[in-house]
Amino acid sequence: MEVKQTFEYFMLLEQQFWRNLDQESIQNITMKGQLKPENMLLYGEFGFTLIGLKHALLVEFCDEKVNILYLKTVIEPVLFASKSKTLSCHLIQHIVTPESDLHGCILVYHHDNLLPDISMLISKSKQEENAELSEDTMAAILDYPGHLPKDEEEIPTFLSVIYFHDKGGGDKGLTAVTSFAIQQKEKPTMFAHFERYKTASKQWLGIDLKLFVQ
Repeated sequence: MEVKQTFEYFMLLEQQFWRNLDQESIQNITMKGQLKPENMLLYGEFGFTLIGLKHALLVEFCDEKVNILYLKTVIEPVLFASKSKTLSCHLIQHIVTPESDLHGCILVYHHDNLLPDISMLISKSKQEENAELSEDTMAAILDYPGHLPKDEEEIPTFLSVIYFHDKGGGDKGLTAVTSFAIQQKEKPTMFAHFERYKTASKQWLGIDLKLFVQ
């Protein structure tokens, strides 16, 4: 499959994944409905990774069994069908960050021109003891152009950023495809980041992006 076909195939399999997922698992990974499945879709992150905007994407459903099911029913069939063979998968073990435990999560990454931070994560993941990676390292791996507040002084200047897939039709046609935190001073970098994503997404994936900052 070519790039756009691969992307659309991923979207299809992801929709099937959610339709077939049992209610107990849905309740678990959505924290009993606090999160909405439509806001947990990863097709945008996959598309961005597929066309080389991102070094990697993280599958993090807070349930290792669901992560592995997603790997088996969505990611692996798509990578097998894709004409481009530049992406690989890794089941993360023994990696934590200041904000989360990544044990049992799935990393989908470019094995060509491997980012040193990804190589380090995979190496540490194979050890038997937990290793901590900084939030800045994870932001670099996932290509987020900003960071969470590091201290109380940065809390007032914190902004939440969401990129939406704009399908038309107003708010009902918006689907969140990536989100991250930035500081006020990082807005110029974020705007440049968005424009790069918006242009490439239209060219290679055939989707329109819309920016939301709060």
